[in-house]
Amino acid sequence: MSAATCSRIRTTSTTNSNLNVVAETTVNVKLCNMACSLTSGNSLRSSESSDPLESDYSEDADEEEPEDGEDIKHEHNTDDRENDYDYDENAAENEEDNQNDDDNNDDTDDGGEDVNETSNEGDDNTEDNSDTDTARSLRIYSLDDFQIIKTVGTGTFGRVCLCRDRVTNQYCAMKILAMTDVIRLKQVEHVKNEKSILSEIDHPFLLNLEWSTKDNCCLYIIFEYVCGGELFTYLRNAGRFNTETSIFFAAEIVLAFEYLHSLQIVYRDLKPENVLIGRDGHVKITDFGFAKKLKDRTWTLCGTPEYLAPEIIQSKGHNKAVDWWALGILIYEMLVGYPPFYDENPFGIYEKILGGKIDWPRHIDPIAKDLIKKLLTHDRTKRLGNMKNGANDVKRHRWFKNLVWLDVYQKHLKAPIVPEVQSEGDTTHFDDYPEKDWKPARSLDQSELQLFIDF
Repeated sequence: MSAATCSRIRTTSTTNSNLNVVAETTVNVKLCNMACSLTSGNSLRSSESSDPLESDYSEDADEEEPEDGEDIKHEHNTDDRENDYDYDENAAENEEDNQNDDDNNDDTDDGGEDVNETSNEGDDNTEDNSDTDTARSLRIYSLDDFQIIKTVGTGTFGRVCLCRDRVTNQYCAMKILAMTDVIRLKQVEHVKNEKSILSEIDHPFLLNLEWSTKDNCCLYIIFEYVCGGELFTYLRNAGRFNTETSIFFAAEIVLAFEYLHSLQIVYRDLKPENVLIGRDGHVKITDFGFAKKLKDRTWTLCGTPEYLAPEIIQSKGHNKAVDWWALGILIYEMLVGYPPFYDENPFGIYEKILGGKIDWPRHIDPIAKDLIKKLLTHDRTKRLGNMKNGANDVKRHRWFKNLVWLDVYQKHLKAPIVPEVQSEGDTTHFDDYPEKDWKPARSLDQSELQLFIDF
């Protein structure tokens, strides 16, 4: 099976990973019905009688779970990759934050003392960044400061544009969202949540937020512009990556996850489309639409089918462990050229994920295979990255034995792929979009504007 034959059926209407949106055509299915259909039949389970899925949080039956009436939104997309999923109702997200579970001993916390081993690794760079941070905090921004140059991504309720900051003469990316469509597609809480998390984070391998604002019709989020394009493009062009290239990208993602988890943030949307490559060849993880601050667990069904962890599919509640599962999927895809669980139908993908059978090509070395197996452990309490030592267990694995993690953090490693770009504002690694497709957004009335009062 080649990478070319494994283009995923995408059901979200985006052609760029920077803009994660929900399509107008939706198929609603009941969460409980779907969970039951995926977990009741023998065909969905491992042939082993001691399947860890059956014992994972068996005490959930005594806990408060999402109501049967809550729907899932099946997002349709015309891109190369399959769909992202999310709840039809944002209220479920808010209710989860108020739930207190008695089984916290089963949830291992990777936000403890061993997790953030690299949290102080950037101290040497703090002084260099202080002047820039101070200038940004003192600056009074205006939309007129930004000159829109070109659209580099579009979606159902907005687009991402390359802009030039007239004050600093630097390039940036502007995400423009029509608030009427955000409301119609019930994405208000997710959009506000994305902005809130972006305002909190600061890491060399995460996309940096510059500024955000709104008017009577649109939301505007200004990011740094990453001109190298998506990891997805380079992987498809190469077919598959060699071990050294895969280790390089995986290591930078590990440090990004370690940092997010230390802040109790779960990312939930790792895939090659959401990993951008900078001009220097280093990664920038983008699209925080599904990211969330967690107190314990959440039940929202969201993500891309090939990358969903079993506990998400089974609606048992999930935590930061789902990010480590997704890393295992990504490492496999980088080394093989396609994901380990693939089917033309999303429900076929879910069956294969729950079944747990993985085909191992002969060229995968045993050490990489061992790491992937430990990341794709169905029992999340035994999943690498989610145990007592958190991310340190992943960093200490033999696959990464030749790395000095401080060098990784400080970008001292030579990048295996350096994009060919002419300038910081180069757009050759993004698709072209007709600029005449701009649709005027309706101004909101006062009651609608109240929904975005804290944006």
